[in-house]
Amino acid sequence: MIFKDNPLVTIVTPAYNQAEFLDETIASVLAQDYPHIEYIVLDDGSTDHTKTVLQKYQGKFHIESQQNMGQASTLNKGWDIARGEIFGYLSADDILYPGAITKLVAALQADASIAVVYPDCHLIDPASIIIKKNVCRQFDHENLVVEQECFIGPGALFRKDSYLKAGGWRPDLKLAPDREFWMRVGLNGGFKMLEEPLAGYRMHPKSISFYEKRPEIAMEYLRVMDDFYARKDLAQCLILRKDEAYSHALLVIARSHLRSGDLTGGYKKYREAIARYPRHHSLRTILSLLRTSVSKPLRRLIWGVQSLLPKAKI
Repeated sequence: MIFKDNPLVTIVTPAYNQAEFLDETIASVLAQDYPHIEYIVLDDGSTDHTKTVLQKYQGKFHIESQQNMGQASTLNKGWDIARGEIFGYLSADDILYPGAITKLVAALQADASIAVVYPDCHLIDPASIIIKKNVCRQFDHENLVVEQECFIGPGALFRKDSYLKAGGWRPDLKLAPDREFWMRVGLNGGFKMLEEPLAGYRMHPKSISFYEKRPEIAMEYLRVMDDFYARKDLAQCLILRKDEAYSHALLVIARSHLRSGDLTGGYKKYREAIARYPRHHSLRTILSLLRTSVSKPLRRLIWGVQSLLPKAKI
């Protein structure tokens, strides 16, 4: 499928110590059938063999190496030098499936009210084996702000104009730069999900940030809410649900405490959450906290055991 004028799409990959997956990520972009792609890979001061991986691609797309700036600043740098009308990014361990960009551009071009289009995706393991299918879901800007759950995964595309209006990722955020970015982008247009899985979101030990073990870092979720609700351009529906939104942010922080083993801190933040929005005081909320607090540490244990086992021969 070819579109009239084929708007240039810029995909940025910030690469930091993901050399073992980078080849597959790059290959998934180069294999796209969309005819007008600008690809930018920025090596953010990697200390593994990322430079060696990138050497064989010299001249095929834009490659730069730099001193470590962090993911947010690296993405912003990529988008600031981008020539495309449509922007996107792909982490150095994720992959796009064939035809992804063609289908995503078609959806974005078909509806001028849409600021972001994103596909469903599968969770994949280090060997690219699917471990969970169809993990994204359709949601809107109000859902994102109030429920503090983001379902935009790899492969998302957004208009350059939306980026210029919203601004880039915030380098001061460690856990929530993407969520906070989409909160701002969503003020300029809607979110649309393509139900077809067009990307693989890779789960592996290094993909889970060590910041999740540090509850003090998780306090940034409240800072994000403070900054967002200080705006003067918010819809009335968001203003009316402010307490509910803050309560959800406090529940996210409670979960971080529980994941770090701080039961007292987790309980304290849970009490703050239900004080802010009493309807969250329920067995369902408690069970959800416990379930999500256990799931990632359990995955770490499983991956740790798997790494000690001999590799299967195919």
